[in-house]
Amino acid sequence: MKLRSDHWYRYLISAGVALAASYFFYLVLDVITTFALGGIMAYFLYHPVMFMQKHGFNRLYAILILYLIVLSVLGLILYWGVPGLINEAGHLVEMYPQFEEKAEQIVEDIDGISKPAQIDRLIETNVKKIEGTVFKGLQKFIEGIYNFLSKIFILILAPILAFYILIDWEKIREGILNLFSPGFRRELQTLAADIDRVLIDGIKGSILIAAIVGTLVSLSALMLGVKFPLIIGLLSGVTNLIPYFGPFIGGIPAVLIAYSESFRLAVYQAIAIFIVQQIESNIVTPRILGGKLGMHPLFIIFALLAGGNLYGIWGILFAVPVAAMIKVTISWIYLRFAA
Repeated sequence: MKLRSDHWYRYLISAGVALAASYFFYLVLDVITTFALGGIMAYFLYHPVMFMQKHGFNRLYAILILYLIVLSVLGLILYWGVPGLINEAGHLVEMYPQFEEKAEQIVEDIDGISKPAQIDRLIETNVKKIEGTVFKGLQKFIEGIYNFLSKIFILILAPILAFYILIDWEKIREGILNLFSPGFRRELQTLAADIDRVLIDGIKGSILIAAIVGTLVSLSALMLGVKFPLIIGLLSGVTNLIPYFGPFIGGIPAVLIAYSESFRLAVYQAIAIFIVQQIESNIVTPRILGGKLGMHPLFIIFALLAGGNLYGIWGILFAVPVAAMIKVTISWIYLRFAA
């Protein structure tokens, strides 16, 4: 009886410690977020640092050179790209009444067609729903960017933390691994290597594909004479990170902007986007990404819907990499405990 009471006593202490730790982490959530962002930045810079070290660079110099490259690229984007985007965004806002007028004209044209009253009500309801969904999605996306930029302390401190993590990467890794037994340590290293491979291949490939699609769509809009080619290309590239639904979501603004000028231009822009997406799905993606993620389409769709439901647009963007990590981890757990 005494042993049993001691057994429950330990469980109660463990539960109390876990609750206290959870509450403490909740109180310092911003600090944890800062360290997490620094760790993510260090993770993505670690492979380039190792590549430069293999080619004779000192680690400190390799990190400083990478930081200089990243800052230079960001500076060029801010200097050349942001003013153009802001200018186009301003003109786009000014044209909103024109877009609204076009939408009302489409509804009036549809209303002029002879059809049952029930279909009229159905069309009117769904047009309003689509309009509301589109603007809510854009509003949430802009709010997410604003909230991210408002965390200026995190943006400043995270690169500094990433620098120190990169300097002592091996020491930090060994310190974490030493918390476990030698046998379990080897299995954790195998799991980490599998997750690393999936993440690096998937994220690197997806970003490269999105950049190609965004550039091609922007060039097509520029050649066709559609207004706001930078915004159109940016939206197409970002939404292309969303599997299956992304190309359709990114194509809607481009076609609507083109339609504000003429129906023929909207058709040409839609054809151009269709051609770009065919090139992407049949040529670019198979060569760059292939089947490296190894996930069934239904699993990917579930991850997208779940991510969007939990964290909005940011949840959708990061759903596939997180799902890939979960898939690898579940496979590892199954092989370890169930096989």
